Amino acid sequence: MRMDFSEIEQLPGGDLIAAGLVDVVAGRETAASLLVEIGAPRLEALQMDLPSSLSVRRSADDDVWDLPEHRLYALLAAEDADSAQGRYNALIRRLVSFERAPVVGRLTTAAKLEEFLRELGRSCTTPGHVYLVGGATAVREGWRETTVNVDLELVPEHDEALRAIHRLKDELAVNVELASPDHFIPEVPGWRERSRLVGRYGPLTVSHYDPYSQVLAKLERSHAKDLRDASAMVRSGLVDAGRLLAMLAEIEPELYRYPALDGRTFRRSVERFVETIQAEDDGQDRAAD
Repeated sequence: MRMDFSEIEQLPGGDLIAAGLVDVVAGRETAASLLVEIGAPRLEALQMDLPSSLSVRRSADDDVWDLPEHRLYALLAAEDADSAQGRYNALIRRLVSFERAPVVGRLTTAAKLEEFLRELGRSCTTPGHVYLVGGATAVREGWRETTVNVDLELVPEHDEALRAIHRLKDELAVNVELASPDHFIPEVPGWRERSRLVGRYGPLTVSHYDPYSQVLAKLERSHAKDLRDASAMVRSGLVDAGRLLAMLAEIEPELYRYPALDGRTFRRSVERFVETIQAEDDGQDRAAD
């Protein structure tokens, strides 16, 4: 089973690997392309189609200074010698995260997600609420064919459901993560009321976590895949982009609870996204006229 480009981007660190593959094909030596070259033997073993220009063979006769590890460090040091080691280590960690991701046979389709929810409902006797997040919402709503992780929030987190999830993820070859937007940004007031019902599976009620909260969390990260998902939520009618800034204003007083979050960068990301959506809408209106 060969991985396609969209599947690569879904994996941890996949955006960087995908950019590196583009740079390799274009003949550009960048931090991303060198990272792909470093990881080439393992990436090929993971059934990735690597560019023919990328050699994965090394020998004892290789010039040590021509190895991609040294070229990457030299590139980073030329940009900023003081931070080169830290940035080098961070890039290698992202490569390792990508290499360790369960990439073959564990991509979840809408059919597999439905099977997982159905079996989870059959395995539980205690009522609860399952909120689908991220890739699970994207696959269920149809703007992605597959997702690497089924992200969800379980309310309450009772042992029966947690044990069932632990068992089913192996039985059905599904990667499940307990994650929700409030792990990354403050809770957006009214999120429960805006969550959209998917269905009932045994004693479990399943909903999509509030699309507005999902979009704001994706804009805080602003990875390429997150921006595509956010745009898809707007285009599918789940989110009115014009309301996002007002909702951001509601949670800004609580951002101090998230030390890793830069409030000004977050606001700029939301503003740029709203402006882009509005510009696209204006362009479509002019074309219609």
